[in-house]
Amino acid sequence: MGTLYLKGQSEQEDNLEGDVDVKLAPVSGADNRRQLPRQLFERKPLIFVAKFTLAITLIGVGWLAIGYQLPWPVIVVAMLINGLMYAHLVELQHECLHGHAFRSSGLNRLFGVLCGIFMMSSHSHYRYDHLRHHAYLGTATNSEHFDYRFQNLDSWLGFARSFFDLSRYRRLARLSWLSLAWRPLPNIDKRKYNRDIKQEYLLNLAVLVASIGYTIQSGSMLVALAWWIPTLLVAEGVHFMIEMPEHFGLNTQTDPNVLTNTRTIHTSKFFTWFVNGNDLHTAHHYHHGVPMCNIHQLNDLIEPYTTTIESSYLSFYRRVINGNICQSIDTSSMKR
Repeated sequence: MGTLYLKGQSEQEDNLEGDVDVKLAPVSGADNRRQLPRQLFERKPLIFVAKFTLAITLIGVGWLAIGYQLPWPVIVVAMLINGLMYAHLVELQHECLHGHAFRSSGLNRLFGVLCGIFMMSSHSHYRYDHLRHHAYLGTATNSEHFDYRFQNLDSWLGFARSFFDLSRYRRLARLSWLSLAWRPLPNIDKRKYNRDIKQEYLLNLAVLVASIGYTIQSGSMLVALAWWIPTLLVAEGVHFMIEMPEHFGLNTQTDPNVLTNTRTIHTSKFFTWFVNGNDLHTAHHYHHGVPMCNIHQLNDLIEPYTTTIESSYLSFYRRVINGNICQSIDTSSMKR
């Protein structure tokens, strides 16, 4: 294995913002993360652009199908696909916030902002919270950006309640109001982040207001059918299901070992594409400087040491609903 261009952990203890030379989450046993092969850290922008283009193309086709008022079965399928793609785009946003997509931080932010518009997800806010999640996973300081409802999922009714839970939008409304008033945002202690996050919430708000204005002025149901309903009824719940397996039922607050507090899911190439490598979440937390396009190679290196592996997404969700996997409030940052 080649030697990686990284400083020692003590030299970059406070660096949470980087993508390579950055504070890593604790791991037990021998820590060889500073000796990973250089090629694992190579970005492949064309792959990201291809994924982004495919998602936008599918969304565009859905909007056209709805706009041309094709038969209702086609419209329903288009709405479903749009909702799925909006959730998929937030996974691409996750790739951008880590700086995996491009070398340019400006391009990463531009595409990250675009990926988050449909679900009103601020790239910079997600980045701020998520990089701290990586640094502090397994400690009492750990927290998550998407605070989904993870309690009482051991029934179909309880699971459905969380799938259709829209309480995140109450938080978005409050953050949008604070941004509109240009007031400091809670729990953001860096001036540049405060500015960038407020800019993005204001952009998302402007797009939403413009879409409402268009709908009222035109009397068209296009935006409601192509964006609002798919986001609220499909994308929000699907993204909840993408995020949930990462650490659900594991100890993310007092188990300082990414090989045991994070989950890997065995799945098909199709679902790997859809969740954008989130199935290999243990590898991602092992070293989040490795771009998602190379996460399979990293997983091959660490999987023999990974202890929490699920045979499929279906198996995982079935075990959650059956009550075989549950989340303790004491060992999770998710308190709802």
